[in-house]
Amino acid sequence: MVTMSDVAKAAGVSRATVSYALRGDPRITESTAKKIREVAASLHYNANLSARSLRSGRTGIIGVAIFELDRPYPSEMSAAMSREIARRGYQAIVQQTSSSKDNEIAILQKVTSQLCDGMIFSPAQVADEELRALSHGKPMVLLDDISPDPVFDSVNTACEDGAFTAVRHLINIGCKHIVAIGPSYEMLVEDRMATSVVGRRLLGCLRAFEQSDIEVGPSNFLHLPKWDPEPSRAAARAMLESARYQGVDGVFCFTDTIALSFMRGLADCGVRVPDDIAMIGFDGISDSEYSVPSLSTIRTNLDDLAHKTVDLLIRHIENEGDDGAPQRLTADYELIMRESTRRR
Repeated sequence: MVTMSDVAKAAGVSRATVSYALRGDPRITESTAKKIREVAASLHYNANLSARSLRSGRTGIIGVAIFELDRPYPSEMSAAMSREIARRGYQAIVQQTSSSKDNEIAILQKVTSQLCDGMIFSPAQVADEELRALSHGKPMVLLDDISPDPVFDSVNTACEDGAFTAVRHLINIGCKHIVAIGPSYEMLVEDRMATSVVGRRLLGCLRAFEQSDIEVGPSNFLHLPKWDPEPSRAAARAMLESARYQGVDGVFCFTDTIALSFMRGLADCGVRVPDDIAMIGFDGISDSEYSVPSLSTIRTNLDDLAHKTVDLLIRHIENEGDDGAPQRLTADYELIMRESTRRR
């Protein structure tokens, strides 16, 4: 079996340097770390997790629990997390919660507590205090958690600012009657919804309308109870047939998956994007670049999201984290302008 000492000898460095480099320690220069990783790969070296665990009390495994893996955005996000975790010298276990409380609890009880040094978690049903109890004292970083009294660090997507940017883009290209596809117009009546992903994107829409002196009403929103491709496609026909939405010339879909399906539905009815209706999505999934027309979108920088999340978690795992109030970071985003909002 190839050992760390073998890697150190082949790379011409100390065993400690190999250990630091494979853990992603920033004290090792990138050029040296790259050389060590290449040597380790050529020798087919794999860290002995059992031995590491005995020595350090850690397994070198980080858990990632995401709401769903069979959709493009969470799948691409999970891949970015896995890449960053591996770059830092750890291994990832990625699981799907399906936004089920039972699944979330089972993952925390059976995977995090027994196998992982820490967890990256996308909570849907389990409250913060329950998470604290179920974590068994192990580090955890949450995704898109805007709890009023946070228990853990979190890294969020730029929901409100991104949605604001999307609607402003439609306004700037001349759209007069803009419809947001996905949320319910009345959802913010419940205070708790204002901190959800959907609620924050809705707040961004409302802020953009307000700053542009656009009067907002039910005709600016089309609610999708289920954000799946077929209902989204059917919603396009429903919008075109409804008197409420007559004169729509701009559409902001709350996800790219909704947008691509909605665009298909418009095409079914002979409506052209962007000539008849301009369209923009949110997330920046890779498929959005290859649709016809290509989809304008608010792209979340998944590499930045992964870097910030994994860095926070590993700092806690390695006892380098801030013991003060939980941190809240936001991933970078950008407006990607493509054919779906390109007016002649």
